[in-house]
Amino acid sequence: MRDYIFDIVYGTLEQKKHSDELFHEICRKETMHMARDRHFVQREALGTIERAIELDEYLGAVSHTPVAKMDPVIRTILRMGTYELFYMDKVPDAAACNEMVLLTKRKKMEKYSGFVNGVLRNLARKDKEKLREELAAKKRDIAEKYSFLYAVPKELCALLLTHYGKKSTKKMLEAFQETKPVCIRVHTKNASPEEVRRELEEAGIEVNELPHLRKEGFCLTHVENVETLPGFSEGHFTVQDESSMLPGVISGIQPGDRVLDVCASPGGKTFHAADLLKGKGHICARDVSEKKLIRIRENAARLQEPDVEIKVWDAGKEDPDWKEMADVILADVPCSGIGVIGKKPEIRYDAVSHIGELVPIQREILKGILPALKPGGTLIYSTCTVSPQENEENVAYLEEHFPLKRESLDEYLPESLQNKMTKEGMLQILPGVNGSDGFFVARLVKEK
Repeated sequence: MRDYIFDIVYGTLEQKKHSDELFHEICRKETMHMARDRHFVQREALGTIERAIELDEYLGAVSHTPVAKMDPVIRTILRMGTYELFYMDKVPDAAACNEMVLLTKRKKMEKYSGFVNGVLRNLARKDKEKLREELAAKKRDIAEKYSFLYAVPKELCALLLTHYGKKSTKKMLEAFQETKPVCIRVHTKNASPEEVRRELEEAGIEVNELPHLRKEGFCLTHVENVETLPGFSEGHFTVQDESSMLPGVISGIQPGDRVLDVCASPGGKTFHAADLLKGKGHICARDVSEKKLIRIRENAARLQEPDVEIKVWDAGKEDPDWKEMADVILADVPCSGIGVIGKKPEIRYDAVSHIGELVPIQREILKGILPALKPGGTLIYSTCTVSPQENEENVAYLEEHFPLKRESLDEYLPESLQNKMTKEGMLQILPGVNGSDGFFVARLVKEK
């Protein structure tokens, strides 16, 4: 199992690959058929990725070689071992040390086995809570302290503190480390909420209402593999965070509308829109490459939505086939992803540096898609981040440069979300609000 964990951690932190893709690839191996094994691999791999900043501090306290100067293979093995020592209570310290030495040898790094053994056994002898307190006490400012305690880069802590203050920042950072429930949206074309709830509960699944959008779906706990749940293969529901359901709810899509979903992969909002159309109207899902459309095509087949148009298109370019044709455009643009760090832990490491690169791309996409919107049509702009540059500032840019008028979301939101609106009438959900992802939504209407 440690070899699989190594592949995920090394691939993510050293080769900049996606942890979820690496995990799913490993789960397809014959030796990973046991749920217990998948859980162990996922917990240690994602935990090590999530807490790398914190783990490096512990290693720095006992190693004469700075973590940054270690061989990447040895750095990965030591991070894994440190995570086992600090967070895997069921793994004895001696076993954690021994397993990492054996892993070092399997990676043909025998000359480092004594170093790995010495560093980890030195850590194992430490009072772990006392070490944590001592390291935290040395931090000079609140951003540096939060960076260590919550294993998030200092620059991201500083950004959150600047825009949201200590209290909200602390809540968000805590939320990044919490286990998230699995949220599902009922695809009402194929099953009613009552049917879905009954078949899941009969299978022994704990089913709870969504905190805000209770008519849309449910939260499930203690689910190992959603694809094995009753009703999944039949298209009775699809996995979708409650926050991600908001664009569909806010869109006001009606049967007969023509809907364009840009940057659509993996298709959650596409099929929510299709469900709202109730077989009348048209929905087109677009993304920039055929690879990104694979998931949409798979979901279209499973959810029995053969009429959804699926098209490769660069959203930054005007599509002549859609000139003023769309009643509604759903634009969930590529973003820094700060709101989903709890599900994709590696995002934390590059989120802030990516903001400056992403804003021009987001504006290029918006400029490219607006000619497709009818006069009087609705643009739903959304991101899964909490960065004002990507959210409120982009909406201000749209209003300044295009014939668009922002509309308040009052009439579309449940009462429980009214207090999450900004004073300008947009919605900003911070990570951890009722267990949901961080999300931003604005509704703009094109002038007639």
